[in-house]
Amino acid sequence: MDTLFTVLWLCQLHHLVDRIDEVANWGQLLSLGEQQRVSFARLFLLKPDWIFLDESTSALDVDNEARMYELLRILCPQATIVSVAHRLYLRKFHDKELVL
Repeated sequence: MDTLFTVLWLCQLHHLVDRIDEVANWGQLLSLGEQQRVSFARLFLLKPDWIFLDESTSALDVDNEARMYELLRILCPQATIVSVAHRLYLRKFHDKELVL
């Protein structure tokens, strides 16, 4: 549980720590930005080898977006990350770019 709480704090979801066992319609209770950060928290806990992100930070401000991508590098260093996004700002978090 300590790892879960740490990840929630890193994703700036510390207000959910006390509600971790609560059953609720989280899709209605959480903002889209919070939902996106919950998705990142799941990635940080699961540490998959491949991560496909499709507009996964579209509801986040630039600071939170950068934080999630920086945490990806730190907490999932082995992962290959493929992002689909419209924000050119995200280029700096990737080694390669495919323009279609």
